Amino acid sequence: MLQTLIKNHPVRKSNEQKENFRNFAIGYAKERGLDAKVEKLGDHKNVVVGNPDSAKVVLTAHYDTPNASLFPNIMIPRNKVLFFAYQFLPITLMLIFSLVLSAIIGFMIFESREIYMISFIVLYFGSFFLLFKAFVNKNNHNDNTSGVAVLFSIMDKLPESKIGDVAFIFFDNEEKGKLGSKAYCKEHKEMMESKLLVNFDCVGNGKDIVFIAKPNAEQSQIYSELVSSFVEKDGFSLHFYPMKGSESNSDYKNFPMGIGCMACKKTKKGLLYTPYIHTRKDVVCEEENIEFIANGIIGFLA
Repeated sequence: MLQTLIKNHPVRKSNEQKENFRNFAIGYAKERGLDAKVEKLGDHKNVVVGNPDSAKVVLTAHYDTPNASLFPNIMIPRNKVLFFAYQFLPITLMLIFSLVLSAIIGFMIFESREIYMISFIVLYFGSFFLLFKAFVNKNNHNDNTSGVAVLFSIMDKLPESKIGDVAFIFFDNEEKGKLGSKAYCKEHKEMMESKLLVNFDCVGNGKDIVFIAKPNAEQSQIYSELVSSFVEKDGFSLHFYPMKGSESNSDYKNFPMGIGCMACKKTKKGLLYTPYIHTRKDVVCEEENIEFIANGIIGFLA
């Protein structure tokens, strides 16, 4: 499945690319005896497999892919200070660059405050566009082909007796601000108040598998069953953290009972991180990761 996605649906950004993927996902689910449909909410088209209303747990991943950034997005789930410092670094560098160069153009060359202001605006927003928005990323193995592959793998392994216990949702427009999941939660607010949701995002690169649970999810009995279903083996380490003190920006944040799952690498000093997101170097997604996570979820559903 992972190789099929990388070969046939490597980029899911344009309307046509997304439509092709949605048709593939619906066909794949129906071949396995699962109901599937596209739920359109405004400009967002989520693929819903199964019946979330009656399911005991909802498993999700976003299927859209990002632009290529010249400045890699690195997730650091257990060091908020370092995470936010890194996030603001490119903004700070662009600000300094724009201020200095616009001052040279406006005051030293043209001696005009108006030219200075115009130069600053053009330089700042121009550099922002070039850095984050100008190029489509052709390599999206970890973000988020990995999460999509996990959902398909779970569908493959799902016993017929458990079909009614689980629903799957492929969210649209996560890369635009978690908009697809936000629209879904708003539309189904009452249903999702007490529904455990596990979201897979960037789970393919790293042997440290991290789960981050929102307070309502962490306090539930079903979360304890999720934790006990995973066993460290084959070089994988498991980490279960609360939202407090953690940072992982993905769709699970929109849901009261949300849990985020991601894969990380670890430095010699124990710092967990996920590299190469939103860059052309996002070419690592290990099939062992997909299998390990999918098998753990199947054990949880059992």
